[in-house]
This record gives sequence, structure tokens and C-alpha cells, in this order.
Amino acid sequence: MASRRDELNAYTFAKRRLVGQFLQPNPTGTEEGAPKPLRGVLPGMIIAVVILAVFGAIGMFKPKAPKDWDAAEKNIIRVSDSSTFYVVLRTNKKPQLHEVLNLASARLLLRPGADIIDVDEDILDASKLPRGATLGIQNAPDRLPSAEEVGKKKRWAVCQRSTDGARAVQKAAYVLSAADSGRVGGKDKLTGGEVLFVQGPDDKLYIVDRQGTKYAFPDGPDQQGLVQLIIGNDTRPQRVTTEWLATLHTGDPIEFPQVEGLGGPTQAAGVDNLENNERRVGMVLSASSGATTRQFVVLTDRVAPVSDFTAYLLLNSPQAVALDTKGKAAEVSSGSFTAGEPYGTEYNWPEDKASAVNEAALEEGNRNVICNVLDEVTGSNATKLFTWAGTDLPAPLAIGSPSYVSPGSGQLYRQSSGASASTGSTFLVTDKGLRYAVQSNQDSQEGFCGVGTDDAARQKNKAEAEENTSQKRLNYDTVQPKPIPGEWSDFLPTGPRLSTADACQPQNL
Repeated sequence: MASRRDELNAYTFAKRRLVGQFLQPNPTGTEEGAPKPLRGVLPGMIIAVVILAVFGAIGMFKPKAPKDWDAAEKNIIRVSDSSTFYVVLRTNKKPQLHEVLNLASARLLLRPGADIIDVDEDILDASKLPRGATLGIQNAPDRLPSAEEVGKKKRWAVCQRSTDGARAVQKAAYVLSAADSGRVGGKDKLTGGEVLFVQGPDDKLYIVDRQGTKYAFPDGPDQQGLVQLIIGNDTRPQRVTTEWLATLHTGDPIEFPQVEGLGGPTQAAGVDNLENNERRVGMVLSASSGATTRQFVVLTDRVAPVSDFTAYLLLNSPQAVALDTKGKAAEVSSGSFTAGEPYGTEYNWPEDKASAVNEAALEEGNRNVICNVLDEVTGSNATKLFTWAGTDLPAPLAIGSPSYVSPGSGQLYRQSSGASASTGSTFLVTDKGLRYAVQSNQDSQEGFCGVGTDDAARQKNKAEAEENTSQKRLNYDTVQPKPIPGEWSDFLPTGPRLSTADACQPQNL
């Protein structure tokens, strides 16, 4: 009787023989020489995978375009390799493919919200669309900041820098994003009684305080004495332009205050605890209260609080020589008198004793770059300012450019004037450092050039026309322009006007 092993061997032999007859059906073939099944299947699978990979790669690299890329007046077409822009417009009811000089022009030629799509150049070359004229605005921006970015508050600064020329001044304007605003802050921001000593084109002398207010020195015989008293003998004034002075607030001219009844006894009440010498009209008293020291002046009817700046002028005025105080205040107790109404409120002068921090000389370490910085504009077009003085420009300028805008940033603003911040022309400033006038009302010249419109389009109704402003076409319809006074705006060089009428002008005629 056969064993289990014999039965297994017989089964295996019969199976191999049967397979051999199917795979190698010839008289001399044996089951041992029959090919293995996978030897035929595996190469086929490998070949199939390779073929699929080849066709997949061809599909990946073969140029293709998004659906409806060539639809008229719908998309901004960007060529993948060169970043050239195209638009498809209808002229006399026939679509044409137009190259456009820059992104801003492309947006102005289409309705608000047009998408940017990437199309391979080979697709354009193979397109049957007829080519129209190259359109656009020369020197309009190639890159537009987002609506969110242009709507954010920016810090503006206008700066002056001493140069080698006797009267020459380098001008610079800055529009800084929040991340960049520290360039005009920090230790170089003026504090306390720090001032700038400057000279205008007409040779008039000024000091400028930390809040951006200028105070003129008089032209008369008192000028030299006042300059020597406030600034000293060793500091030269720094030359500035009329335009820079126009961005500042204006205080009252500096003069020596005159006190009536100087040297006579005061009739003020509550001064019994003062020494007789301290009760004379015109005397300046210094009284401490805790960590604070305040100045007072004795008048005929009261002892009046006075600012440190005004007290310093009183102590050193020609009139005060008669009091023989040698320019020093009498130190008294704050409880030795009763103070009345302040003195000198009619003067718009600095509060603190002044100390000039800038130096016109072109020496290393001198703070000869001075900036007026715009911090805020109110609804009445009033400005909140501060001043800055450094040893170098807040940021380097591109060669030949007088302005710097934070990279990738910009602002949509209204150039305000007078007492209202809600009226004025609208401008867009981009990181090219130029300001562009933006058509903010109905673009009445749309279609004037005869490109990109047909008779039906020209007959659009008023409601549709109101949706057709340049601001909206640039995708800034949700942005409320920030007010910027014209004196500040004028520091930026001007680029071309951004309007549909200008964008549709052919450039290859």
C-alpha cells in the first residue's frame, strides 16, 4: 500500500506535467523544462508600469491651460515662464488677445475681482485668438499690495540730511509698515526738552521740539542772545527745505518775556513766608514737591506757575539784570507761598528747557539726519507728530530714489487739505516708492481709446458705471483711504494716473 509521501509525490508530478503541457506543448518537452508562470507575468507588469509612467510624465509636462482661459473680459493671464500679463478683450464684438504692460493695467482693463491664471506660453502661441495691440500704463506697478495691507495704518516720515554743499540738503520720504516702524523710533526719538536746531532756505532760524512744532528766532537784535542762551555757541544750524518746514506745526516766535513792575514789591496774597528779596516782581522761584521741581514767577498780583522754558527766558532776559539773580532761580519751599493762575499761557512755546541734539557737521557719530514723523491724522486734518534724529537714514534708499516704502507694503490714502480729512484726491503708494493717482469716481473716459469695448458696452447704465471705479477694479473697493495731508504726500514722487482710460491706450503704435 502506497504511503502518504508517495501519494504527494505522485500528485506533484501529475500537476507539473499538466502545467508543462499547457506552457510548453511540444513532443520533446518535459515538465522540468516548463517555464515558471511568473517569468511571463512579471516582465509584462514591469513594462506596463513603465508605459504608464511615461504617459503620466507626458501628461504632467505637456502644456495645458485652465478651462475657459481664453474667455473674453474674464481672466488676467500670466505666462508661466516670463510673468508677462495678457487679457482677452472684445473689440467690435471680436475677442482679441492683448499683452499688458503690468498687473495694475491688467486689473484696470477688467471687471473687479478678475482671477489671475497661469498659462504656458506654448498654449498662447497655439491659440487661434487674434493678437491685439499691447495695452497698459507705462511705469504702473507690476506688483499690487493686498487690500488688507493698503488699508492698514502706516507710519510716514520725512527726513533731511546734511550734505557736502553749503546749502544742499538730501530729502527722503518713508512709508513704513507696523513691522518697520521702529526705524524712526527707539533711542533716536526726541524726548523731554530735546530739540532740533535748523535753518530754512531764507536763513531764518528755528528750534523744533519733540512734538514736531517749530519756533522761530526773531530777526532783530535779540536773535544772537536768544540763540546763544538756548542753543549755545558751538552748534551750527542744520539746513532744511521749505517743504520740510511745512510739515511741522507752528508755534510762537521766541522772545524775552516782559514783566510789568519788575523789581517792585508784589501785592500778591499768601507770600508772607517768602524772604523780602523773593517777593520782588520778576523773581523766579524754584519749589520742589516730591520728585518734581516746578518754576514760578512773582508778579504784581500773584505767584504764577511757569514752564521751565519760559522760566529760563525770564531768568536770562536783559530785563532780569536789574534783579541781580545771575540767571538762577531762588529755591523755596512749596509751602511758603500760594500759587495763582499760570503765567505765559498766551505763548505757544516748549514746556521744557531746550537742548539741541542735532549737528550739521558731516562727522561720524553726529546726528545730522533729522525726521518729522506723522503718527496720526484726526478728522479735522490735524496731525500728531514726533521728531527723530539719527546718525544715518532710517533705511537705505535705492539709487536715484528719494523715497522708501516697506517691501510688500503700500497704502491707499486720501491727500487731505484744509480743515477736513474726508475730501481730497485718492492715491496708491506701493513699494516702488511712487504715488499713483487713483480714479475714484466714474471713469468717464472708459472706452475712449476704442480698445476693449463695443457699442453695447458703451451704453451701460449709470448703476453699472458706478461699480466701475479704478479703486474697485484694483480690488480695493472695501478699503477706506487713510487721510494724509498734502504737505506729506508731496514728498513722494508721482507716478502715472491709474485709470481704465489710460490702461487701454495702445503702446505699440
